[in-house]
Amino acid sequence: MDDIQEMRDQILSSFNDIYDKEPTEEQVAFIFNLIPQRIKLLADEWGWNETEVRDYIYVLIRDNKEMPQ
Repeated sequence: MDDIQEMRDQILSSFNDIYDKEPTEEQVAFIFNLIPQRIKLLADEWGWNETEVRDYIYVLIRDNKEMPQ
């Protein structure tokens, strides 16, 4: 599996856990653009399923009040 697919899977999984539905492509892009560079670098080094990366994405989605509908 490539990095882009792993990143998408992580966003889809966290979004689905929180909202109990699949995100739109617009929402996936919005979330990806919110992820800080340090988290993306950590994901490059350890993978998108690494605990700190996974937890950061989950909290980012859960706490964001400007999520496109």
